[in-house]
Amino acid sequence: MIGLELVVVLGVAVLLGNGLGERYRIAPPVVLLVFGALLGFVPALREVELPPEAVLLIFLPVLLYWESLTTSLREIRRDLRGIMLMSTVLVIGTAGAVATVAHELGLAWGPAWVLGAAVAPTDATAVGVLAKALPRRNVTLLRAESLINDGTALVVFGLAVGITVGEELSTSPSRTSPGCSPSPTSAESRPEPWSRGW
Repeated sequence: MIGLELVVVLGVAVLLGNGLGERYRIAPPVVLLVFGALLGFVPALREVELPPEAVLLIFLPVLLYWESLTTSLREIRRDLRGIMLMSTVLVIGTAGAVATVAHELGLAWGPAWVLGAAVAPTDATAVGVLAKALPRRNVTLLRAESLINDGTALVVFGLAVGITVGEELSTSPSRTSPGCSPSPTSAESRPEPWSRGW
């Protein structure tokens, strides 16, 4: 499937998802999630691969920029202490709790921390969906926290990946090429010069 057809299919899915969500009073991200799962069964769309850098450099900045425009700077200054605690201590604590549960279920500590760092930060889009159901101060805390917590989660994620890769490299057996090291049997069976009468 070429890029233009993919853009058209995704655009139609987004429009239908938003329209159905507003009509039946369902959160549009939930409808879009269902549409995305259904589109995954289309054979032509299974070959589409989206690089992780595209999400980090294209979609995430747009979401964070929109949330920054709809959040009051005065309210952020008023609740700055709670926002900083939620975006750092709470994210690390959530990642640790998820890592502990994953480790108890049989996952190693390194991959468990990677999983915890991936699911610890709150989603800015999910916070926007809950904006009408929560008090204004709570919404401000969640929105401002969602602007900062990604940095904390990325640090934890990077440390966990680095430690996991380092442990795998340190525990892997050293491999040497057969042509680089002489065979002990051939070295021992080689006759010395004085044994041949030289």
